[in-house]
Amino acid sequence: MKCDSVQKKLSAYQDKELEPQEQEQVKSHLLACRTCRELFAELERTWETLGELKEIHPDPWFYRQLIGKIKEPRERGFLKDLQRAFPMLRVPAFASILLAIGILTGAYLGNILARCDFFPFQSAQPTYSQAAFLDSLKVFDSAPPGTLAHGYLQMVSYKESDSR
Repeated sequence: MKCDSVQKKLSAYQDKELEPQEQEQVKSHLLACRTCRELFAELERTWETLGELKEIHPDPWFYRQLIGKIKEPRERGFLKDLQRAFPMLRVPAFASILLAIGILTGAYLGNILARCDFFPFQSAQPTYSQAAFLDSLKVFDSAPPGTLAHGYLQMVSYKESDSR
């Protein structure tokens, strides 16, 4: 037998649950293979350690409570789960949450409507054209020839009529 199949059968070998022929094969393999023998010894030590633990006796009403919990119908639903998770949340808390959601939604929708041309009294937003941008650049000293700024000014102020 190979180590893999023997290692899978060690627990059954220890409990003597294998067929007599398989039991003998595992026994002969354990005599020949040191790795599997050490693994089997570790398994036996584990069972001995577990056997030394004292037994825990539950309270007398434990089984009655356990059976009652198993038999009671389970209520399902989001609100029931929420109430179970947060027993202190009641109607005022739910109302507060709904109020906060309403305020946030109203602020969001109001912001969208304020950006649109929905209100007739709303002033138009200023827009800047390229000409206004160039005029604002003329306030500063002209850029020295050969610089990046000079090249940019020539490029944006280029007109088709200048090239003819």
